[in-house]
Amino acid sequence: MSTTCMLSVYLCLVLITGCYASCPKRPSDGFWKDDQLNGRCILKCYSGFEPSSCHVLRRQQGQEEWNHKIPTCQKESLVSGKTIMVLGAGTAAVVALPAVLAGAGFTAAGVAAGSLAAWVQTSCTAAGGWFAAAQSAGALGAAATTKAGVGAAVATATGAVSSYLSDCELE
Repeated sequence: MSTTCMLSVYLCLVLITGCYASCPKRPSDGFWKDDQLNGRCILKCYSGFEPSSCHVLRRQQGQEEWNHKIPTCQKESLVSGKTIMVLGAGTAAVVALPAVLAGAGFTAAGVAAGSLAAWVQTSCTAAGGWFAAAQSAGALGAAATTKAGVGAAVATATGAVSSYLSDCELE
């Protein structure tokens, strides 16, 4: 086979197997890092800008389409959407705490008969334990430290669950 013929075959193979640009068009406020080793493209935005959505892209199996919508670099916001969601969940938990305690049977008059609180109360419930703290909060209102703890716990759980459920690939 002649050298010209071999080069023609090689060129055809390259074109057939996908000699298309490996990453999307360069955004105006950032660039794509072509991670060929892992078969993905990672959007890097310049200072003051952030990706508009998932910034790690892969080609769909055997297709020219990406696994996510192609993000752009947008002006960095002061507070991210995830931060707002986490703070909102923590605040909602603090606001709902009195209603949740009352609904469980921890009331100002004591443990409500037939309630969840009455069901879990036993003669060996330790003084100063979680049950006593819940009854105290139900009767007198939750202390600021309790509210802060509940808010922080719910916010942390919300952040962890939202990260776990996200279909965005980590760098």
